[in-house]
Amino acid sequence: MTPFKTTAYINIPETDLHKVVDAIMGKDLSAWVSHYPFGDGGPEIIALEGNLGAGKTTLSKAICVAWGCNEDVSSPTFALVNEYVIPQFEGKLYHHDWYRVKEAGELFDAGIEEILHEYPSKHLVEWPEIGEFFLRDLAENYKAKVLWVNIDHQENSREYRLRILATADSKTPA
Repeated sequence: MTPFKTTAYINIPETDLHKVVDAIMGKDLSAWVSHYPFGDGGPEIIALEGNLGAGKTTLSKAICVAWGCNEDVSSPTFALVNEYVIPQFEGKLYHHDWYRVKEAGELFDAGIEEILHEYPSKHLVEWPEIGEFFLRDLAENYKAKVLWVNIDHQENSREYRLRILATADSKTPA
C-alpha cells in the first residue's frame, strides 16, 4: 500500500475558509511544506475526509466556486453523484458523496469508475474511504492530480491536513 505524504497543515477559524481554498488551488503556497504538486489548475480530484459535520460539503461548495461553477451546489448524499458545468472548462465537475455506500461493488454498479475516468473532468469526493482504491489507481497509474483533505472540526476552528500519495522521490516525511 502506497503511503501518503502530508504536504500542508492549515488550522483556521471557521470564517477563513477561503485560505484553505487558496492553498488547495495553489494561490497561497504558505501552508505547503513541500513544493505544490499540481501546477496550474490545482488538483483534478479532491477527496474529503472527516466526521459528520466536519465541513466537507461546505468546503466542496467553496471549491466549486473557485473552479468557476455558477450553479447551486448541494450534497449528493442520496443521488451518489451530482454533475455540474464549469464555464471556461471543457469537461464536467462531479460532486460525489459515498457516505451511504456499504460496499465497493455499489460504486461499480453505479458507474463511478467510468465517471472518474472521464477526461477532462474535476471531482470532489466526500466520504472517499469505500472507494479509495479508485483514487489511488488514478493517481498511481494515470497520473491524476489527487489531493486528500482531512478535516477535523475543533471547538472554534477547523484543522485541514492536505495529503498526496508519496512517491520514491518524496523528501517530506509522511
